[in-house]
Amino acid sequence: MTGGDKKSTDLSSRFKRPVKLGSRSTKSTSPAAISTPPKAAIASDKPKKEGLQRRKKPFNEMLHSRSEKDVGNSSPATPEEHEQEREQNHVRSTSDVSIKDIRDVETSDRIAELERALAAAREEHSAMRDELENVKQHGVVTRETMEDYRRQHSGTYNPTHRLQPQGVSPRSHAIHNHEHETSPRRFWNKTREDLIEQNYSLREKLAELQEQLDSQETHLRIDAVPTQGDPEWYELTARLHNTEKESQERLRQLLSLKHSISSSTRTASQVTDAELAERLQQLSYQIREWVINNFRRTKLDFSSLTPETAKVLEDISLRYKDIDPTDRLALYQALISSALMRIFHENLIIGLSESGVLAPIRQLAAYIHNNGSEYREWRRNTIRSLEKSEARHELKTERDNLLHNMVNEISHRLYTLTNVNLSSTAQTSLLAIFNTAADLQHSLLLQKAQYQIHFFRHHNGRRVYFDEERMDAINDLDNGMDEDGDVFTERVFGFCVFPCLEKFGDEWGEKVDVKNVLLKARVCCGVG
Repeated sequence: MTGGDKKSTDLSSRFKRPVKLGSRSTKSTSPAAISTPPKAAIASDKPKKEGLQRRKKPFNEMLHSRSEKDVGNSSPATPEEHEQEREQNHVRSTSDVSIKDIRDVETSDRIAELERALAAAREEHSAMRDELENVKQHGVVTRETMEDYRRQHSGTYNPTHRLQPQGVSPRSHAIHNHEHETSPRRFWNKTREDLIEQNYSLREKLAELQEQLDSQETHLRIDAVPTQGDPEWYELTARLHNTEKESQERLRQLLSLKHSISSSTRTASQVTDAELAERLQQLSYQIREWVINNFRRTKLDFSSLTPETAKVLEDISLRYKDIDPTDRLALYQALISSALMRIFHENLIIGLSESGVLAPIRQLAAYIHNNGSEYREWRRNTIRSLEKSEARHELKTERDNLLHNMVNEISHRLYTLTNVNLSSTAQTSLLAIFNTAADLQHSLLLQKAQYQIHFFRHHNGRRVYFDEERMDAINDLDNGMDEDGDVFTERVFGFCVFPCLEKFGDEWGEKVDVKNVLLKARVCCGVG
């Protein structure tokens, strides 16, 4: 067999190989066929097979994107290749959908933003158009008003001339004038008045705007001054600042001076009438409670009276031995109140001795004593001066000694009358009562008004009569009352239990002839 025949035989056997594989018979092959197989059926070596595989790969890649028809005609793909292809298609479709959604959202946002901008532009355009229409209307009204005003002053004002249309025949014009003449003229008069009023209002607004403009220009010129002359401006500013500072300093000095004057002339020591009356009434309550606590079980005994105690009782009541035993507690209170009158009669300072360095002050006070406001002013200043000086310690000591001596005297008088010795606690309480009375008298001496505490006594055998304006009876007088409670018998003054408080004049110590009873005296009465 020649080389050409061999080559053709090989090619024919290569093209016939698929046909033989597809149409395989069940008959057994002959030995000749097996002994001389075609060259295509002979297995070649490994390098040749690898080379053939490398040549197939580029061709498969070229045929990867062929149509379904070609794919159907080709050999079927493996399940792994179908799975990979489905995943790639799913990923590709998902990415396409997400990109499309993002683009749709961006497009819708952009459209909404453009729509909002368009709406705002339309609103602004509408506002500007309305404003332009208003300006045009104001301009038309202003021009018409000015024209009417000029025509009115020139004497040629005629509303029919301005309202007559062009191109009208004389006959129709005459008819038109006749209609206007027969119509009422109130409308034209009112219209003219309205236009004139609008004109005046517009002129006023124009004048106001002009004033505002002038003021703004003035402020701008003032603000621009420092840039033209900085050194001079700074100097003036510094001088103004110093002047304001000096003015504030002088104002503070003036306020301080006023405060010092007010402090020196303050009325802090001035007390109202009601407060003074309340303090004196509380003092009477303290005396009554003290007497009840210490002498409620005692009996009157005049057998052991000392001459001094008897004299004091005679000053209280001429017939003290005839006092009803039920009024014994009132008599004890009267003894204490009578002793307190020594404190209430002090005209300067309680504790100011009658001898020593301060004695001349008491002598001077007694020498110039009167009811004038000048004396009371001198007395207030003297008391304040002594209380702020070194003499205040001596005055305090003298006051304490005086009050202790008075407490001892009262204790002794009560003992001679009741035969009861007071305990230390009772004496301390009585000393507190005397201190309260001394403080009250000190407040009375510092007042500008004139006050007096009066204790009713029988002086030199003179009889004291009951005064309803200045006295209150503390004992029951039922036997002197009728069935309606009216007094049909005269009350007889027995003795004074606690003094009364009277005020002469006003708060400044003037008009001393006017008298006012602030607290009535507590008295014990009988029936005449």
